[in-house]
Amino acid sequence: EKYRASAVAAADWAASRRLVANWNYNSFSVFLLTKAFEATGERTYLDAAKRKALIGVIPGQLTDGPNMGRWVDPHNARPTYHYIMLRSLAALLTALPEDDVSRPEILRVLTLGLQNRNADFIERGAPNKDKAIEALILVNRNFASDERFLRESRSADALDALARLVSEEARRGKASLGVREWGLFLEYLAERQMQR
Repeated sequence: EKYRASAVAAADWAASRRLVANWNYNSFSVFLLTKAFEATGERTYLDAAKRKALIGVIPGQLTDGPNMGRWVDPHNARPTYHYIMLRSLAALLTALPEDDVSRPEILRVLTLGLQNRNADFIERGAPNKDKAIEALILVNRNFASDERFLRESRSADALDALARLVSEEARRGKASLGVREWGLFLEYLAERQMQR
């Protein structure tokens, strides 16, 4: 109960804070508030998460040109921050009701962001592992029944490529992921094994 109370206090604090000029900082609040909604069922958290995403994360994404799908500033265009924002948007999208008017816009942004960065893993290698694997596992779990989305966003292929790379590096004795991310990765592998 004390952990729940702390989490709710953190969510209340995040909901009351102003947006900042850094897109990925705002996305941390989106993620926290979405999780608070999932834990409590209180719609105010989901509404706050959606508002912060629509005003404090989504407007920073490029919508055309060669870098379409990345965030406009060089800092947030880095793979780590890119995947932090995608993780938040994926969590939010999963929590939103199917008839929410914001779903199409959030789905569009998520898809563009995934298409842009997932190509890195498939075509050029891994520019980032920790935050990418966390986001890609979340996307592949939450959208498992939507094969078209996973195919169009290249999320299944990107996670497979990243999983092969991380597994190969582990065989050579290199720890490619942080402790938390290793746990998520091993849990994901166990889930896949049980599904076979």
